[in-house]
Amino acid sequence: MNLIACCSFKGGAGKTTALMGLCAAFAAQGRRVALFEADENRPLTRWKENGLSNDTWDPLCEVFAADEMSLLEAAYEQADREGYDYAFADTHGGSSELNNTIIASSNLLIIPTMLTPLDVDETLATYRYVIELLLNEKLTIPTAILCQRVPVGRLTGSQRSMADMLAALPLIESPMYERDAFAAMKDRGMLHLTLQKLGNDPMMRLVERNVRTAMDDLIALSGMVEKKLEA
Repeated sequence: MNLIACCSFKGGAGKTTALMGLCAAFAAQGRRVALFEADENRPLTRWKENGLSNDTWDPLCEVFAADEMSLLEAAYEQADREGYDYAFADTHGGSSELNNTIIASSNLLIIPTMLTPLDVDETLATYRYVIELLLNEKLTIPTAILCQRVPVGRLTGSQRSMADMLAALPLIESPMYERDAFAAMKDRGMLHLTLQKLGNDPMMRLVERNVRTAMDDLIALSGMVEKKLEA
């Protein structure tokens, strides 16, 4: 089982959105996904509850409480024993022994960011912290930046400057664009099942087209993640 952790010292950087999107992409390809929720605000639990209410939750996926060390260990053992293909860990903000354990136990580390000066500053701080931790522990774990809420059209001058700054770091080539479908995931449930439901309603063809484009983005992103794991 591959453990992938999303890390950021800053709230609102897009950790949970990235996990929701990747979870849907892998589930759409028949993979079993465990979600380790270390964030005490429980955004993944609420997402599952909304998905169950909307009939858009995939049984290939499950949320495990992991906001304490004992819960994290139990969640990992259970998910590994039950044959999950991937586990995604949603870390909480800041540094802690729990976050350090998740980072050191992962097969891939993803640091999400938006293209704003504040977000990029926090991303650089998180990246530096992660690399120093790995060096101290004598670990080699691939770490990559995932750009979030990237405009579909042209970038502003400030956004281009931030993108140029990040270009010196390892990046996941497929970003998550600024799409309504991504913003609505937490309320609608899993994106691939939302797409199926929309496909059955001829009155929702325009919305379906937009959600399908977002889903295509996620499939491409999942492919890039798999390449990072293989590397």
